Formats: sequence, structure tokens, C-alpha cells
Amino acid sequence: MKRRGFFTAAAIGAASLSVSPLCAQSAEVTLAEVRALFQSRDLGARRMVQDSLKHEGYYKGAIDGAWGPGTEAAFRALMASDRYQRHAPTWTFAHEVQVSETMFFLTSHAYM
Repeated sequence: MKRRGFFTAAAIGAASLSVSPLCAQSAEVTLAEVRALFQSRDLGARRMVQDSLKHEGYYKGAIDGAWGPGTEAAFRALMASDRYQRHAPTWTFAHEVQVSETMFFLTSHAYM
């Protein structure tokens, strides 16, 4: 299965997509939420995320699947990037899915 399809399916399976008009707007994703989701995933998914962060120049550490200072700094930089800031404010799906989209942001061709 292609990476995007796998992670989209995982995101949909992990979060409710019932969006009412009151919550159909972008909500700021926090680093704590991304960390919690990252730590809940299997080692392979965590390594894939780190590899994507490294490939784009955000992560400098070892691809070990652990949340440490390097992974945290990488997500901080990603979430502050122009590319992320251009897309994240337009998201209108459930907040849990927005957190997942943040974690897997660099694996998607939709955000190029």
C-alpha cells in the first residue's frame, strides 16, 4: 500500500470524522498532541516519520523511533515552516485528524 493511503486510512480509523458546523474549522495543533500520537504509533511508523523529517532537513538525529529533543525540535520547526502554515489553517476536518495530518505532513504529496 502506498504510504499516503496507509496513513490516511490510519488517520481515519483513529479519529471520528463527524464534523459539525461548530467544529468545522482549523484548530491549532499542539506539540503535546503530536507527541502523544507519535508515541502511540508502532516503531515502524515512528521511524518513517523521523525519516521524512530528516529527508526534509528538519531532523538531524538517528532514526530510532524515539521522541527526544531532536524529534521535538524537528516538529517545532516543521509547524513553524511556511509550507505547514500555508496548509494547516485551511484544514476543516476533525481535530484528531488534524493532529494526524501534522504528524504525517511530510509523507503526503498533497502538501507539496
